[in-house]
Amino acid sequence: MRQLSNFFRKNRGSVLIEFAVVLPLIIVLCAGVFELMMFALLNNKLTRTVGVLGDAITRDDIKRSEITSLLNTARTFLKPFEFNSAGSIVVSQVRNDGLTTDPSKMVISWQVNINGAASRLGTVGARPANMPNSLTILNDQAVVITEVFYNYQPIVFKGFYSNKRLYHVSTFVPRVGSMTSLKAE
Repeated sequence: MRQLSNFFRKNRGSVLIEFAVVLPLIIVLCAGVFELMMFALLNNKLTRTVGVLGDAITRDDIKRSEITSLLNTARTFLKPFEFNSAGSIVVSQVRNDGLTTDPSKMVISWQVNINGAASRLGTVGARPANMPNSLTILNDQAVVITEVFYNYQPIVFKGFYSNKRLYHVSTFVPRVGSMTSLKAE
């Protein structure tokens, strides 16, 4: 009986047992915070990338090769994330033919993409679908729409969460001319 009472009075090693119980929870919590921060960082970088690229493209009349060169800078913007295998970008110019307020006159004039991106707007020569924020272009106006796609794969929790396709878009009005066609090479 005395040995039993001594057993309950001695607390040597109790901290070690508590630590062994709590350590896995701390590891999972830290891993979750890391995963969340990486996802937030990627979204921030994608938002900035799409805005910077759209802004740079609409500053002046530009050649197709110059747009492609600008789009290739996304690899630098998005480090440490791998853009070559997981990301793609497409830039489209949408205009409204004629002096009309009819949105059905909108048409995609040109597109430039890297890494095989397919625009959510549609293809060249077609009426654009899925305009950002239901944007309507009227009265012989034009806009340049930049779309960035990224296939996010969880870093820590690969087996628990599936990949997520991220999409960010920016819309800019050309500053010089309407950019209805790209400059000749």
